[in-house]
Amino acid sequence: MTLGLLLSSAALSLASCSEEKSASAASGSEKVYPVTLAIVQPAATSKTITAAGTVRYRYETPLGFTSAGKIASIRFEEGDRVVPGALIAALDATQVNSGLESARAEQQRAQAELGRFQQLFEKGWVTRAQLERSEAAARAATAQVSNAGFASGTSRIIAPSGGIILARTAEPGQVVAAGTQIVVLGETSGGMVLRAPMIDSDIGRLTPGMPAQVTLSGLAEGVIEGTISEIDARANPTSGAFEVTVALPANPGLRSGQIGTVQFRVAAQPQDTGLAIPASAVFNVRAGEGFVYLLDAKASRVRARAVQIGRIDDRQLVITGGLKPGDRIVASGLGLLVDGARVKPLATRQPSRMRQPAPAPMTAR
Repeated sequence: MTLGLLLSSAALSLASCSEEKSASAASGSEKVYPVTLAIVQPAATSKTITAAGTVRYRYETPLGFTSAGKIASIRFEEGDRVVPGALIAALDATQVNSGLESARAEQQRAQAELGRFQQLFEKGWVTRAQLERSEAAARAATAQVSNAGFASGTSRIIAPSGGIILARTAEPGQVVAAGTQIVVLGETSGGMVLRAPMIDSDIGRLTPGMPAQVTLSGLAEGVIEGTISEIDARANPTSGAFEVTVALPANPGLRSGQIGTVQFRVAAQPQDTGLAIPASAVFNVRAGEGFVYLLDAKASRVRARAVQIGRIDDRQLVITGGLKPGDRIVASGLGLLVDGARVKPLATRQPSRMRQPAPAPMTAR
C-alpha cells in the first residue's frame, strides 16, 4: 500500500514537471514586437500660423507725366537713390512751350476783342448776345492758358519724397501718352513691409498690432521682429486670399522683392485643447473615435483602448477622452499588434507639436 502511494506521488510529480516545462517552452516561444512609444501630454495652449510673403516698400509709387509728349531725359537708373524734389525725368519742352505760347496769344486776342465789344455795346452798335459771346470766348482763352500752364508745369517728374528707383519702364526719345508710367519709386519714408496672402480662417485670428517673426534668408540675423499693420478687408478676387501687411524695422539688408516667411503665435482654438498624441498611434478611426495600444508596463503587453478624437492632421491629433496625461501608447510599429501582444519598447518620443522648440522671445531691435 505504501509502495503504491509512493508510485502515485512520483507520477503526479513527473506530470507537474512536464506541464511546467511545456508552459515554459510556450512562454519562451511567444512573439515579442519592437515598438516606439509616445507619452500622452496636454495639447498646446497656443498655435503658430505660418505664411509666405514678399518684402516691399510700404509705398511703391508709379510716376508719369500728366500730358502726352516726347521724353527728353530720364536722369536715374534702377537702383539709384533720389532725394525729395529731385528732377527724375522731363518731356521735350518744344511742344509744351509752344502750346503755352499759343494759348497766351489767344487769350490776349480774346481780351482785346472783348474790350472792343464792350465799347460798341455801350454805343448801341452791337447786341447783348454778341457781347456775351465775346465774354465767353475770353473766358475760354483764359482757361486754355491755365491748362497749357499746367501741362508745362507737369512736363517734369519731381520726386515726391526720398527713395529708390525700383523700375524704369521708358527711355529718352520715346513718345508717351498722358499717365504712362515712367518709373516706380520706392519711398523710404514709409519703411519696408512684408505682404503675405492668407486664408480667411487664419486672418480671423489675427489683429493689427500683433507681433510677428519674419524669416529672410538674405539677412545675416535670419529672423527679425515685425508687427501687423494692415489686414485686407476684401479678398483678392482671383485667389480668394486676404493680404496681411507686416511692418518691418529699418534694416540695410532689406530689399524689395525678397521672399520670406512670417509666423504668428495665436491662442489655440477650443478644438485644439485636450491631449496630444501622434496621428500614427491611432487605428480604426471612424466617426470621431479610434483606438490606440496602451502599454501595460508590468506585463510588457499592450491593450487596445478606445479614444474620442477632437482634431486630426498629418502630424498629430487631439483627443478628448480615453486616455490621461502620462499614459504611454504605441506610436509606431503597431501594424502587426493585437490586443494583449508582448512588446519591446525601442524608444519613447513626444507628440510632434510638443517636440517643437518654443519660439524665441520677441524683443525690439
